[in-house]
Amino acid sequence: MISLAAQLTLDVCRIDSTTGLEKGAVDFFEQYLQGKGWKTERQPVGPEGRDNLWAFSGDKNPDLIFCTHLDTVPPFIAPWIEGETVFGRGVCDAKGIAVCLAFAAEELKKEGVSIALLFVVGEETTSDGAKAAAQFGVKGKYVVVGEPTELKLIRAMKGVVAFELQAKGVTGHSAYPEKGHSAVHQLVDDLHNLSHLEWPKTANLGHTTCNIGVIQGGRAPNVIADEAASKGVIRATVKVEEIVQLIQSNIHPETKLNLLSCSDPQSLKVVDGFEIDIVSFGSDVPHLRPIGEPLLMGPGSILDAHTVHEQIEMDDLETAIQLYIQLGEKLVCN
Repeated sequence: MISLAAQLTLDVCRIDSTTGLEKGAVDFFEQYLQGKGWKTERQPVGPEGRDNLWAFSGDKNPDLIFCTHLDTVPPFIAPWIEGETVFGRGVCDAKGIAVCLAFAAEELKKEGVSIALLFVVGEETTSDGAKAAAQFGVKGKYVVVGEPTELKLIRAMKGVVAFELQAKGVTGHSAYPEKGHSAVHQLVDDLHNLSHLEWPKTANLGHTTCNIGVIQGGRAPNVIADEAASKGVIRATVKVEEIVQLIQSNIHPETKLNLLSCSDPQSLKVVDGFEIDIVSFGSDVPHLRPIGEPLLMGPGSILDAHTVHEQIEMDDLETAIQLYIQLGEKLVCN
């Protein structure tokens, strides 16, 4: 027999909420929370019901805000259970965490804690939901952000520089390369430079890393390419400005750099009684600072997120609920 938290995780993960398609998951949680007596408000972020969902137990400027994201990376993978483990897209990143936060918030609400829930869209791309939430006008003392951290409270995390490179060329017959200019060749040289660059490192966060995740361009093998583009993400241990300068100085002068989403490395609040760690991944944390001092914790492993075997243990869902309750009590009741 599965727990209520595991069942709710299965139910919401049956809804495809790949970034841009979050409406169904927002609708699901809005209906669920209203049924529990929460007052909800939707904050438009994009078209087709791409809304942040706010849920209030009372005061719109609460002591505590529990927050995570409802969007997932592609492709959609329908959930299933094997033994004591729930598999599927979003079970740990982060719709299963949203379930845990909702359960914990319900208990804290019963204890009289001034608390709100915030479920955002767009975390997996540009954090447009978190950026919009910071402009909504709600402010709390603390905002607990849910991401898969193996139930550890995070004291520091790397920054993020998500970027796109665009190269333009001059098309022509491949037998006469001197008559044109290959955008693909230009971009390949750029990416070689970035992938072999000695990126900065720090004692606290370790090495800055660069991942080129998407490459596209050209029209045919025997045609000089007139355009090419790539997208990548740098996990930064130094400020964004230093990373951008390094990119610019290591690409062709005519290659265009577009910054998609950026955040500096973060130091976060921790409290006694929790296991502490550092993570290399980014999150909505830097964009949520205007609404409260952030903390970061959640069940599941980031090594399972974004994979075909994304998973979470049912026991970890239950443990997370209790840890979120304990964290909330320590933050606002002591």
